Amino acid sequence: MVQRSKRSLHPSKIEEMQREVKAFQWKVRGWAAEVPIASTVYIGLDPLNHSLELMNRILNGEREGSGYQRPFGEGGME
Repeated sequence: MVQRSKRSLHPSKIEEMQREVKAFQWKVRGWAAEVPIASTVYIGLDPLNHSLELMNRILNGEREGSGYQRPFGEGGME
C-alpha cells in the first residue's frame, strides 16, 4: 500500500484543480457583488474567497515545485 505522504500530484491534476478553484472563485466573487457589503452573506463570502485564493497560491507552488511558503504576517498570524 502506498503511503499518502509519498505520493505527489500529477501536473495535469494540479491544472484541473486550478481550473475548478478559479471557476468557483469567480462564482463566489459574483455572489459577493450581488449582496450588500454589510450583510452576513457577504461576511461569509469574504473568507471563502480568501480561502480559494490561498488554494490557488498553494497549487501554483506545487506546479512550480517550490511548495507554498506563507508570507510573514499573512492572516494576522504573527
